[in-house]
Amino acid sequence: MTSFTKIADSSFDNKKTHLATSFVQFSRILVGMDFSEPAVKALQLAVTIAAEFGAELFIVHAVSPFMYGDAQEPMPAAVLGAQLEAAKNKMKELVASEPRLVGLRLKTTVAPGAALDLIDEVSTEDKVTLVVLGSHGASGLEKVVLGSVAETALRKLSCPVLIVGPKCHIVQHPFRSILFASDLNTTGLRAAQYASALSEHVDGRITMLHVIENRPNLLGLDFDLFENALRQKLQRLLPSDVELFCSPKIRIEVGSPAQIITKVAESESASLIIVGLRNRSALADHSPWSTLSNVVREARCGVLVVRSHLL
Repeated sequence: MTSFTKIADSSFDNKKTHLATSFVQFSRILVGMDFSEPAVKALQLAVTIAAEFGAELFIVHAVSPFMYGDAQEPMPAAVLGAQLEAAKNKMKELVASEPRLVGLRLKTTVAPGAALDLIDEVSTEDKVTLVVLGSHGASGLEKVVLGSVAETALRKLSCPVLIVGPKCHIVQHPFRSILFASDLNTTGLRAAQYASALSEHVDGRITMLHVIENRPNLLGLDFDLFENALRQKLQRLLPSDVELFCSPKIRIEVGSPAQIITKVAESESASLIIVGLRNRSALADHSPWSTLSNVVREARCGVLVVRSHLL
């Protein structure tokens, strides 16, 4: 719940909080691939972004070296070899099935190990600037999205992670309409700068959103004054030169953050949702994960998660 005292104490006249638009270049994009429908959809979006930026694309698939997934019984060498060969053939078929890969710089990796370990290894070695992951969105989605793969990716990777949910529609211009959702606590300047930079890249639109979970009791203070303070704080997250390429829309809504974010994304025809997470403390709090999980499950566009350390 937003605190009026905290907002009122903020200094909106401090020009040092305004930064100029930062250049964002997704020059190396990695897709985690398990050959499922969500992963293929993630690849489709990654290809679109790679074409937009002229980026190099990395498709990574990990083959578990154990007999039964998480079990600790090693797979016999002959069986592991057969699994690797089958996975490599699947990767070749996948690449052949996506004609838009022609002309892109492409590197595929099929190797034994845990998925996140392989993603982390390739991301580090090849200086990846964006990781794209698919989400199944089944009844256990929160565990899938915010469990071992995505949560560990957000903990370990310094680059943004784009999560493609089950209802995501792959569009030709994924940055044309960006919804930047901020709780004004765990979302900071870095995520806001990604929103403005990506919007500037394509002359797109930005909607700034803050959701008040419960309408506060202001003890006689005007709610309009409270709302205006929130609007100013949202505006302060954007670079000072943002008006040169777009006119951001500021929205303050009351209700469930996950439901409101999804609803506003639809009403604004958002092609991308951007959220931010604080480096460590937010990862220990269940609330941001729960909200993110539900947004990913329902959103009709990708959700870009940006950790809050500065560019």
